[in-house]
Amino acid sequence: MKGRLQLLLTQWIEAQQETNKKLDTIAALLVSNQILQECVDHAGQPREADETAELVADSFSAGRCLLSELDQRNRDFEYQKSEFFIDDSDGDNKDAGNGLAQF
Repeated sequence: MKGRLQLLLTQWIEAQQETNKKLDTIAALLVSNQILQECVDHAGQPREADETAELVADSFSAGRCLLSELDQRNRDFEYQKSEFFIDDSDGDNKDAGNGLAQF
């Protein structure tokens, strides 16, 4: 049993490592694409490397802030939903057993 569990764990770790390599490649391609887009300003003039790096870093920071804001709003929504909406999926027929007739 222990050998089988060890084999499954090893396979899972290898699959995760392969997925991480693919995600790293995707992230590198996305950053490279953004750097290429930011190398030229709107007027068609080339930008300096420092300016391009600053734009990419600012864009990344803005994306992280937006993700954080989205996560916070999702948590707030789930809290409000759990506090203010009644979940009657487990008791659809609560009134049926209390002797009240529904018309």
